[in-house]
Amino acid sequence: VLAWQNVPKHHFLYKLAKVVHSHKLRMQRVNATYIDPYSKNSILIMSIGLHGMKGGAAWEECDVTDFLQELVTLKYFEGQEIFEKRFVDTGLVRGNIGNFIKAMSHFIHQTLTHADVNIYSVPNIEEGLCRHPELTVMLTEAFEFKFHPKENNLKKYEKLKSQFLELVLDLDTGNEVNDTRRKNILRQGMNFIHHMLKTNFYRNNKTAFSFRLDPKYLNYLPYDREEKFPELPFSIFFLKGMFYIGFHIRFKDLSRGGLRTVFPKGLEQMYWERNNVFSECYNLAYTQQKKNKDIPEGGAKGIIFLEPFERLQSEVDIFRDELQGAGLNPEEIKEKLLEYKKEQKLEYLYSSQRSFVEAFVTLLNCEPDGTLRAKHIVDYWKRPEYIYLGPDENMHNEMIEWIATYAKYYDYAPGGSFITSKPGAGINHKEYGVTSFGVNVYMEEALKYLGIDPYVDSFTIKISGGPDGDVAGNQILNLYKFFPKTAKLLAVTDVSGTIYDPKGLDLKILAKMFHEEEPIRFYPPEKLNEGGFLLDLWTKREQTAYAQQTMLWRKKNKKAVKEWLSGNEMNHLFRHNVHQAKTDIFIPGGGRPRTLNEHNWKDFLDETGKPTSHAIVEGANLYLTPKARRALEKEGVIIFKDSSANKGGVICSSFEVLTRLILSDEEFIKMKSALMPEILSIIRDRAKNEAQLMLTSHAESGAYLTDLSEIISEKINTYMYQLLDYLEGITLSDDPKNPLIRCLLQYCPDLLRTSYKQRIISDIPDIHKKAIIATYIASKAVYTKGIDWSPTIVDILPLIATDPDIIDS
Repeated sequence: VLAWQNVPKHHFLYKLAKVVHSHKLRMQRVNATYIDPYSKNSILIMSIGLHGMKGGAAWEECDVTDFLQELVTLKYFEGQEIFEKRFVDTGLVRGNIGNFIKAMSHFIHQTLTHADVNIYSVPNIEEGLCRHPELTVMLTEAFEFKFHPKENNLKKYEKLKSQFLELVLDLDTGNEVNDTRRKNILRQGMNFIHHMLKTNFYRNNKTAFSFRLDPKYLNYLPYDREEKFPELPFSIFFLKGMFYIGFHIRFKDLSRGGLRTVFPKGLEQMYWERNNVFSECYNLAYTQQKKNKDIPEGGAKGIIFLEPFERLQSEVDIFRDELQGAGLNPEEIKEKLLEYKKEQKLEYLYSSQRSFVEAFVTLLNCEPDGTLRAKHIVDYWKRPEYIYLGPDENMHNEMIEWIATYAKYYDYAPGGSFITSKPGAGINHKEYGVTSFGVNVYMEEALKYLGIDPYVDSFTIKISGGPDGDVAGNQILNLYKFFPKTAKLLAVTDVSGTIYDPKGLDLKILAKMFHEEEPIRFYPPEKLNEGGFLLDLWTKREQTAYAQQTMLWRKKNKKAVKEWLSGNEMNHLFRHNVHQAKTDIFIPGGGRPRTLNEHNWKDFLDETGKPTSHAIVEGANLYLTPKARRALEKEGVIIFKDSSANKGGVICSSFEVLTRLILSDEEFIKMKSALMPEILSIIRDRAKNEAQLMLTSHAESGAYLTDLSEIISEKINTYMYQLLDYLEGITLSDDPKNPLIRCLLQYCPDLLRTSYKQRIISDIPDIHKKAIIATYIASKAVYTKGIDWSPTIVDILPLIATDPDIIDS
C-alpha cells in the first residue's frame, strides 16, 4: 500500500508498470483513489497485489529492497531517457543505478562546464557516458563497492578504480577532441565517487539523492582550480531531486548561510543559468566567508536550482481535459485553471524546498559522537555536522517555519535554530532592515570621504532593487528617515520596471510603497518632475501578432504622458537607466549576480568616459564581478564590496542563533523588542570599524578598497583560525573573570550579558564558545591594531587577553 503526494498524472501509471515489469513482477490487482485531487495536498493512495512473473511470491523472484528503493523514487527522476534506453532497458544496470547515472551526469556537468560551456554541455555529458557503456557500468560498480550497505568492499573498490582509470587512459577512437572530452567526463565520474563521503542513495524512503563530498575533488579538474575557485571549502553537498539540482557549500565546520532557490521563468533562461549553479553557490559562500569575519560561524550558502514550472504544463492540460469532460463552461475552466496554476506553482516550489531539506538533514542528523541516525548509509566522515541556514531568494515564511519544525521534530541538534528569521520566534531581516542598516553606515562613510556630510549637504543616489525589496526597500526607508532633506534619489530599477527623476523621487511616497510592498511600477507618474519617466514592464499591448509594446510614462510640460516602446527600446532603457544616471553614489540593492561584468562595465561610464557615480556600496551579493570592480576602481570609483557592505544581515542572524542557544521561544519573543536596538548598535559599530579602517588604509597606501576588504578578512580569519587551534587543546574556565570568558561575555549584547551570564557560560556548546572567543579577539585586534599588525597571535595571546581595548567594550 503506497501513498504519494502531488503525483504527476502524465505517464505515471506507465512508469509504474514499467518498473514493476523490470523487476520481473506482475500486478495481479490494483486499487487506487485520489484524496483532494485538484489541490496542492492531492494524495494518491494505491494498493497493488504483486506476484512474480513465473508464479512465485514477489519476494522470491525479485530483490524486494531494490524494488522498493526504485519505487519510492518513481515520481522524482523522470527525464534523461537516453540513460534508461542505453543502460536500464538493455539490462546493463538496474533501474536504481540508472537513477544514480542521471544524478552523476548532473554533477559532472557542474564540474566541467567551467572548462568549456559548449564542449561540456548537458547533451555532450550524456553522450560521453553512453559512448562507452562498459566504462560507465564500471563507475556504478565502484559506487556500489564503496557505498552498498551490505556489499561494500573497499579492496574491490580500489582495484576496480585502478582498472577503470587505466582503461580510460587507453581510450582511442581516432578522434582526439572527442576522446579528450569523454575521458574527462569519465574521470570526473570516478572523481565524484572517490571523494564521496556519504550518501542517502540506499535509503528506502527519500525524495532526492544527497551526497556529501570531500572538496578536494576540486583539485582534480581539467583546469586551474585556484583561478576559478581560489579556496577549498570545508564541505560540499550535492543533491538531485525532481526537477532540481542543489548544492550546499560551507567554508568552516561551524557555518551559517542562506538557502536560495533560483527559479528561472522559462527554459531559455534555465539552459543558460544552469551552467552557473555550482559557481554561484561557491561565490556566494566564499563572499559569506569574507563577511562573516565578525561572527563565530563561517560562510555557507545553499542553492536549489529549480526547472521552470512550464515543465508541468502536461498536468495543466490534463486538468483542462477533465474540466471539459465535467461540462464546465469556458469561463469557469479559465478561472479554475488560473487558480490551479497559481497554487500548483507555489506547491512546486515548496515541495522542492522540502525535498532538499529532508535529503540534506538525513546526512547531518547524528548522535553526539557523529553516528548518523538514518539507516542504510555508509559514512566515511563519521563526525557531527551542525549547520545553520537562513532565508534567501524565494524562501517564504511558511517554509521557514516548516524547516524549523522539521529540524526539531527529528531532533537535529540545532533544533529551531537550524534556520533563522522565523516569524515570531526569530528576527525578520526585512522588518528590522538589518542588512540595509549596515549598508547605510558604509554609504555615510563613503560620502564623508567624498567631502559630503549627508546630514547637511545634498547628495544624489541611485539604487537597483525596488521599494518592495529587503535591501533596496529598507535603504530607501533609511533615506527617508535619516536624510529626508538632503537625499535625492534619481533612479531605481526593479523587476517591475525602471524610473528616473532629475530632481529626485518623492521619498515619502516610496516609504509608503515599501510598507505596502509595492514595486516601482506603482509610483504615481503624476508625481514625476519635468523630464522624469517611469517604464512599466508589466503593462504591455500587442503591436502585431509577433511583437509587443511596453508602457512608458514621461513627464512633459507638467503632464504625465503615456508612450509605448518597442521591445528593443524597452530592453535598452531597462538595462541602462540606473547605470547611466549620474549620481554621487550607487547602491546595488537587488539584481542577479554578474549584472555588471567584464563585458559590460563600460555601461557605467558617461558620454565622456567618466564613471556615472563616484562611489558604489554593494548591498546585493555579486552584483559586480571582480573584473568589473577592478575596471571601475581604475577609473577612480570608491567601491565597498558586498562582503563588507552587507554583512549586517549575517551579524544579525548570528546573534539570533546565539540567543536561541540561551533562551526559550517564549523568553526570546518577550525580549526581542529590547534586544533589537542592541543588535542594530553592534551592526553599526562593526560596519563603522571596518569602513573607517579601509578608508584610512586607502588614504595612506592608495590600495583599492576591494583589496583592503580582502586583506582585513584574511587577517581576521587567519588570527581566528590560529586561536581556534590553540583553544581546541584547552578546557574553558567557567569563571566569569577569566580573560577568555570575559571575551565570550563581551561579545554578547548587554541584555544577555547582564541577565543570562550563567547561561552563556553553561548552555552554549563548547565548539560555539571557542569560535566566539576566537572571532571576538581576532576582529577586535585587527580593528584596533590595524592591518599592518602581523605577529602570530597565539604567541602574544597573554598580552591580548589583558588588553582592555580588546577584552572590554
